[in-house]
Amino acid sequence: MNKNILKKLVLFLLFLILFVAISCSKNNTSDFLFIHSQKYNQFNSEQKEEYLDSLELISKSLSNDSLTRRLLFHLAGEYYYLNRLQKSLNLSNKVFQLSSEVKDTMSIAKSLYYIGDCYELTQKDSTYFYYQKAEKLYRLLGNKERIGRMLFNKAYLLFYDGNYLESEIQVFKALQFLKNIDNDELLFTCYNLIASDFEKLEEYNYALKYYLLAQELLNGLEKDENDFEIKNNYKVSLSVNIASVNEKQFQYSKAEKELESVLTEDLKVKWPKDYATVIGNLGYVKTKLGHLKEGEAMMKEALSLSSKIGVESSVVYKLHNLGKYYFDVKDTIQSTHYLKESLQLAEKLKSTDDVKVNLQLLSKIDKTNTSSYDKRYIAVSDSLTKVQRKNRNKYARIEYETAILEDANKELISRNLYLIFGVVVLIVALGIRYVVSQRKEIAYRKKLQKAELEFFELMQSSQIALNEAKKEEQNRISRELHDNVMNRLYGTRLQLGMLNSITNIEAEEKRLDQINSLQVIEHDIRAISHDLHTDAVASHFDFAVLLAQCVQQASSTTKTSLHFESTPEINWESISGLVKITIYRIVQEGLSNVVKYADAMECSVTISQPDSATLLLIIVDNGKGFDAAVIPKGIGLSNMKTRARLVKADLHIESAPGKGTRIECRFVV
Repeated sequence: MNKNILKKLVLFLLFLILFVAISCSKNNTSDFLFIHSQKYNQFNSEQKEEYLDSLELISKSLSNDSLTRRLLFHLAGEYYYLNRLQKSLNLSNKVFQLSSEVKDTMSIAKSLYYIGDCYELTQKDSTYFYYQKAEKLYRLLGNKERIGRMLFNKAYLLFYDGNYLESEIQVFKALQFLKNIDNDELLFTCYNLIASDFEKLEEYNYALKYYLLAQELLNGLEKDENDFEIKNNYKVSLSVNIASVNEKQFQYSKAEKELESVLTEDLKVKWPKDYATVIGNLGYVKTKLGHLKEGEAMMKEALSLSSKIGVESSVVYKLHNLGKYYFDVKDTIQSTHYLKESLQLAEKLKSTDDVKVNLQLLSKIDKTNTSSYDKRYIAVSDSLTKVQRKNRNKYARIEYETAILEDANKELISRNLYLIFGVVVLIVALGIRYVVSQRKEIAYRKKLQKAELEFFELMQSSQIALNEAKKEEQNRISRELHDNVMNRLYGTRLQLGMLNSITNIEAEEKRLDQINSLQVIEHDIRAISHDLHTDAVASHFDFAVLLAQCVQQASSTTKTSLHFESTPEINWESISGLVKITIYRIVQEGLSNVVKYADAMECSVTISQPDSATLLLIIVDNGKGFDAAVIPKGIGLSNMKTRARLVKADLHIESAPGKGTRIECRFVV
């Protein structure tokens, strides 16, 4: 018998067995024979695809009933896991049409979900659109688990587009639907995604809290022996994430312990990709704990293994870690080499976050090209901001323009028209309320983001001005050395050369004069060296310096004597950009009021830290004051109150005619 005919016959018999198995288990859609059979699992990818193609061909002759639709869903799912996305999409569209013909709402929603999955790698806006449509149908059906799944899927898309705030909102909405659902694996992925959002937003305590919640769920999942490989991947990735947060909080011993807990021989043999990630991170942590040689060897092993496997995104991270390590041990040549390789690969992969961190570190190390790296960093940041804004607008448009639902279930409407009408009215009311609340929430988030961007631009303009001043000072010192010191040295050297061969008393006196000239030149060189040292110190960015500059600029426009004082112990690096920009704008507004209205002889601006959790800003003048109960229009105090309220600061204004004004603002940090 011909081999091809025999092969087709075997496939047909397998399909018959499958169909009988499906028919005998109408209430168990997850127990299809062909997925769990040992024979199928032994196939390679091409054999599996050929087998699925045969089943799909035979399914065309089947009637449109629930068993056929369930079979098509499983075929579409298998194609998806084999990364045959076009075939999965075709089957998903087919089952959508079949489900629409018989008005099977649950299957319609599920097919929309599957269609969205197929577009994930190529058209994320289409994926979001189909998830949104599926979510609306699941809401109509009251299926909380599926609603939660769709909200999680949308949050996942937002996360990988860099919209961490919106992603966080969507996941918390998902958890509202999943809190009474028995699906620990879905809850685990939600907690893990929330933690990742908080980590990206640099809220490390919250990130660690949700990673640990995910870890508790994982302990329960590991008791189930099914899908051991997937659960092992969960365990490893979660430990890497927890260690990453520990590392960012400088808790290197905790990070080391967490990573060593998953470093097994099985990991190295069965999952080399995960093994490379673990030892790469562990190696960097060990260098921070002082085990330099051991850590360096582990990082290089991780890099070699990742390069061999061909996971370029992982290679970028490992190159960067090596660059950071060599920067820590003052080996700038090695550090620059690895960071440039990491940057080049990150640009190839269009990984914006990796490009930014590499540019930031290279700017500190490669001093001759600092200006170039800073410009590229600003350009990348601006580009990322535009992309994120575009994506936010795109997803918001999909949210608001998607139709609520067009006759999703006419059978239910025919049974109880009045009940369905009431449900529709309720859904519309809830939908309007939801849209209004979303707009308020989005508006608030935009205010936060605008404040962060405002502070970044302020630092950027300050740094540019600082660089220009530094360059001008360097040029002055260069001219001083060339035009003054060098010419005088040259003249003195000529005079001493001519006098060297003369031995009379007059020549000796002239030589003494030239030696004295050398002492004067030596003093001048010391003065230039001091200028260079002062310039190097001044190039360091400090927020307190920025505030002092603000006060200095105001003093140039008024006869009022302005004073500024800041407690040196304040750690400005640990204070959020939103609080800092609020402090800056309140100081700016307060000084503007003093210049315009106060007619004061003196004004002082002080900022102190009464305790570790509080910053206190005080602006006091001895001007003409005003009635605090009736604030004059245009004085700008309402702007101060608005800014203070945004960061939950406590602002008090004391003033009276002839008694000056005192503005006190207390920030919680």
